[in-house]
Amino acid sequence: MQNFIIKGDICYSVSPKEMRTVQNGYVVVQNGVSQGVFEKIPACYADLPCSDYSGKLVLPGLVDLHTHASQFPYRGTGMDLELLDWLDAYAFPEEARYADTDYAQRAYSVYVDTLKKSATTRLAVFATRHRVATEILMDKLEESGLIAYVGKVNMDRNAPDFIRERSAEESASETRKWLEDCKEKGYCRTFPILTPRFTPSCTDELMQELGRIADAYGVPVQSHLSENPSEIQFVHELCPDTRFYGESYDRAGLFGKSLSG
Repeated sequence: MQNFIIKGDICYSVSPKEMRTVQNGYVVVQNGVSQGVFEKIPACYADLPCSDYSGKLVLPGLVDLHTHASQFPYRGTGMDLELLDWLDAYAFPEEARYADTDYAQRAYSVYVDTLKKSATTRLAVFATRHRVATEILMDKLEESGLIAYVGKVNMDRNAPDFIRERSAEESASETRKWLEDCKEKGYCRTFPILTPRFTPSCTDELMQELGRIADAYGVPVQSHLSENPSEIQFVHELCPDTRFYGESYDRAGLFGKSLSG
């Protein structure tokens, strides 16, 4: 882990309603963790290397709570379409390309290299349904020094054959294998997060399996929820026994409710 000091005009939040600025201040990082902002370098950190950015604004890194790494190559495309049509026209055909590990290597290299030059330092990421390609992305993020949660996408219905997983059993099996691979690799900065794409793409059987996996492995969950009226209506038709969209996740234990509790 790195040890260093940054000098500059430091601006950061000390609470949700309060900002603090320190002109010509110092941010001290030891073992990769911020030790605080100081007007003068404490004696115990005096030997750390200092990068001088006097006169420049120094801010904490940004946090991106929802991003799709596989969508980076066509970002900004198809903004005239609603979600479900846009998935068929752009997202699904592009994601299918990540079955090719050479393509995944190239595309994810560009994505991670761009991230390293941005203000984002922490992120939660959707990969694709492809286990090997997802691990390629995780390897690259781990090497980058960024902090990330990455999800292998689960989807066993309402998608073209070329991208849909063949069954809930196959999807769950690949997810378990992926989680075991993550444990074996021993990532320090990159963490797995369960990722049912959204209710329309996951059968009830798969949702229940993912709930059991979340319990067994103690991993968090990310997905989509109520993005537009057409999607909400589709979920109502798929899950007529639920009172609202979120219940389609909750009944499988994917809203933080343990199935075994």
